[in-house]
Amino acid sequence: MFDLEARRRIAGEILGAALDADGYVVCPGRHLHTGRDGRRDCVVRLDGAPTIHCLHSSCAGILDALNAELRSRIGRAEADPTSSRPYAGEVLPPAPTGPRLPKRPPYDPARLVDFASRCRLPQNLDLLEYLAARSPWPVPDPLNQNTKTATSFLGAIFNPGDRVLIFTKQFSQGDFLHAAGGDTFRLAAKPGVRAVPSPCPSTGPEGVWFLVQPVRGDWLPNPNNKDASGLVQLGRRHAACVTRWPNLVLESDEAPADLWLRALVQLPLPISAIYTSGGRSVHALVRVNAQSKADFDNIRDQLVPLVCPLGADPGALSAVRLSRLPGAVRLGKKDRDGNLERYPQPRLQRLIWLDPGAPCLPIQNRI
Repeated sequence: MFDLEARRRIAGEILGAALDADGYVVCPGRHLHTGRDGRRDCVVRLDGAPTIHCLHSSCAGILDALNAELRSRIGRAEADPTSSRPYAGEVLPPAPTGPRLPKRPPYDPARLVDFASRCRLPQNLDLLEYLAARSPWPVPDPLNQNTKTATSFLGAIFNPGDRVLIFTKQFSQGDFLHAAGGDTFRLAAKPGVRAVPSPCPSTGPEGVWFLVQPVRGDWLPNPNNKDASGLVQLGRRHAACVTRWPNLVLESDEAPADLWLRALVQLPLPISAIYTSGGRSVHALVRVNAQSKADFDNIRDQLVPLVCPLGADPGALSAVRLSRLPGAVRLGKKDRDGNLERYPQPRLQRLIWLDPGAPCLPIQNRI
């Protein structure tokens, strides 16, 4: 026998709404319905194989994803009756038992100037050009960087077959999906629409981004994103979608680019790539190979006291993070009113340094 109340609780957590006495609930895909909604259109059947069923067919994509999660959650709970872990879209880290970490230290311009002054690389030169000429993996000349650069870069820093989300709209759920070492597909903005083969995007109004962790590529419930009525929304770019945690991003919008770069090359970290944003900042990709999100967060927290005073953006240190895709072109930036200000000339998001097998040593010690 199964515990019906436990099944009802799990279903309610996933759907973000309580079931009524007969199992009826507001359909989580009702925004896709093409016909008139009824109060008893969507029902959750919890005897036998747990199933969310709706009379409308237009929401099938969302329900397929939710049904997979529902059966998986119930299966895990019933296999381990002592488990009472609430649904959070991922394995939750254990509650901290030690002292709370101090607040992330602020950017300290004087500390950056002092640290950058210790850089042993030659002064009075274009450090970007200097590093590009000495990259362990050859870096194309800026005039020859394009989508081939982008896909080669992704193939170098991800494992073969890893699925990587690519964005031409920063706040979308992913506009393209690239299989490292393989093909690229254009994605639909809503569930239930098949992806189609496509070239890797070469440009975007504000540039092109990639998600630095590989993902499943399908839609999964994101309990941290609910609509106005409290219904859990689906997404492709949240923590439950991630399959591995290999990368961490360092970027700064505050530190002067030349000083920031001279700081980066001194950090005793396995920096696998450095590339420009097409704006004023320089991004560095650090290989951390965390075992879980909790492990990633622990690694990140150890780095914070070192990199944040030098100008690293604390927000960019999150586990699920977008970064600029090298080889793509950026046409402009948004002003405070959200309008695109085009640059006089398009700007390349330029790959500067590539070392997928980087040791945990400062770059200045490797060249």
